[in-house]
Amino acid sequence: MAKAAVALRELRRKVMAENRWSLRDLYRTLDLPGKNPLRDMQDALDDTVRSAYSMKVKADPLAFLLDLNHQLAAAEKAGTPIVGPGLPPCVKDAADFITTDCVQAPQLR
Repeated sequence: MAKAAVALRELRRKVMAENRWSLRDLYRTLDLPGKNPLRDMQDALDDTVRSAYSMKVKADPLAFLLDLNHQLAAAEKAGTPIVGPGLPPCVKDAADFITTDCVQAPQLR
């Protein structure tokens, strides 16, 4: 999942720089018909996330995540330990998961 996310961010950064687009401009291209590398990369990441969460292909991601949230809240209320967001405790060296490729806000003049 991390590799798919990094690949998506690399593509976004490249296309945004080449066209001098904002992230909003970039994602507006998804409304256009035809092939779109951004759509392909986003679909690949979505497929990876669906696989990681054992989501059905046609499941509504928002409904799925809301249901998961309710399940976790009930488990937490029952005293079941919950692993929070981020890397799981079994990861001892986070360096392999840390990148510096986040989207940067444009500098205001």
